[in-house]
Amino acid sequence: MLHHSGKLLVKVVNRSFAAVMGGPNALTINRFTTRALSPLPAAPAFDANAIGDQWLQATPAAGAAYQNPWDLAHQTASAQGYAEFMEPDLLNLPATPLPVPASQEADPSWPPATFVSPAWHLQDGFTGFLDVRAQATGKGVRIAHLDTGYADQHVSKPRNLRPDLGWNFYEGNSSTIDPATTGLLDNPGHGPATIAILAGNTVSLADGGQIYNGDFGGAPDAEVVPVRVGPSVVHFYTAAVAQGLNWAIAPANDTANRCDVVTLSHGGVPSAAWADAVNACYDAGIVVVAASGDNVSVVVPLPTHSTVYPSAFGRVITVTGATYDKTPYVTHGIGKMQGNWGPDIVMKKAVASFTPNIAKMVLGTTNGFYMNFGGTSASTPQVAAACALWIQLYGASYPANWQRVEACRLALFESVQNPGADTEHIGRGILNVPAMLDSALAARIQALMAGGTVQPMQPDSVSFGFWRTLFNIAPPNSAEDAMYDLEVAQILHRSTQPELATAFLNYTNTGVIDPTQAPRLRTLLAAEPDISNALTAKIAAIQAAPPAPVPVVPPPAG
Repeated sequence: MLHHSGKLLVKVVNRSFAAVMGGPNALTINRFTTRALSPLPAAPAFDANAIGDQWLQATPAAGAAYQNPWDLAHQTASAQGYAEFMEPDLLNLPATPLPVPASQEADPSWPPATFVSPAWHLQDGFTGFLDVRAQATGKGVRIAHLDTGYADQHVSKPRNLRPDLGWNFYEGNSSTIDPATTGLLDNPGHGPATIAILAGNTVSLADGGQIYNGDFGGAPDAEVVPVRVGPSVVHFYTAAVAQGLNWAIAPANDTANRCDVVTLSHGGVPSAAWADAVNACYDAGIVVVAASGDNVSVVVPLPTHSTVYPSAFGRVITVTGATYDKTPYVTHGIGKMQGNWGPDIVMKKAVASFTPNIAKMVLGTTNGFYMNFGGTSASTPQVAAACALWIQLYGASYPANWQRVEACRLALFESVQNPGADTEHIGRGILNVPAMLDSALAARIQALMAGGTVQPMQPDSVSFGFWRTLFNIAPPNSAEDAMYDLEVAQILHRSTQPELATAFLNYTNTGVIDPTQAPRLRTLLAAEPDISNALTAKIAAIQAAPPAPVPVVPPPAG
């Protein structure tokens, strides 16, 4: 059963916010109350009368009975004549539960085999953050940290933390401290662990005779805006992540507080609200860095290893994992957590950093840590910190728009260690901070940007061609069609049906569906356990029409 908040995310196209919310043609949805999805910047940055696309959050009346969230969306949108696009506010959960570390010590099934510095990932030969301390520490750069919150009492708390600019979108208040709430699927301490890797303060760590004294974060002087989007990295609602991304553009409702980088270790199935939030960040010059996600290695591998969203969007930097010995964070050990990878188009803009066996600051202590932190949650803030250092040195050379984002991405992609060594699992290569900050590379990039060689990426969207190719139907040209597209995309991204999941991954990589498999794939899609009645009826209506051959249509870029 799909879990959701009961709320709907509503997109109104080509109208002013003022007209949508008031006046004779104000939007009203029976049995729902509506408000802006995300807090709105203050004037003059926000013009309520400007024509554009508006995202709203529709909250149902109390006592509404459970129904399939996509049926709720279709029933509500249908009553409006499908004048607006609607998607449910889903609770994003892992396809399979991720294992809990068996020990507080480093996992011996992953390298290193001996005790190493508790901050080994910062050293020369790994990320190289320690080699550039005199050059850049993130001073003057602002990073939005979307996670479970921070630990107020731990010494690793960033020295330039800005809780006054943060917000809690999970509980709907200003407290962004991780409350250490435990329970099913709760993951307290995740935020304090990732924020320390991002911009952690001075620590003194000792493990097995190995000692580290110094700043733990990759960007220890950066300002960090804590944004709480859920109690766990595997338990969060769609709306909260969209709101968090939009918050980075105008923390505390003021674009003067705009962040430069977003780091996000959460992910799930695709969302149109996420796509538009990513596009807004890109246009505002904000570099979005997100984890590829994690999965559990099983006897019969499934394509559930594909990169999660928002990381899979083209305008987001995808972060994968590389181990201490610089091999991919991928294992054949049954029941072990490993990083996600693929499809091919995503790996073209993916970079790895180091995990697992990273020091994890322990919530509820002042200076405690374990050496068991893993997942792409650990590698992602390393890449985000590197982007912050680059922005400190070179960001002012570009306007606060897509050009700054693309220049930063180029610096990251062109400076990696072991480029092209494992494009399937790692992507372009492994993070190399000193090379990324090299002044000669910066000059080459500036020349490319000035010469017009680099152009903005196409906006991200959630239109997927697989099911339209499978049923030989036209691209979406209405809100109703777009809603079916998104539901199918979400089904395909969480499917554990091997034939269907494999065919979808192959299509994403090649643009081809085997015509001999098409009838079987249509049946499997219609039989997915959480499919809505609306989509089931749509598929039945399509199949009742005269059959047509399956065309070969390339998947959309990004």
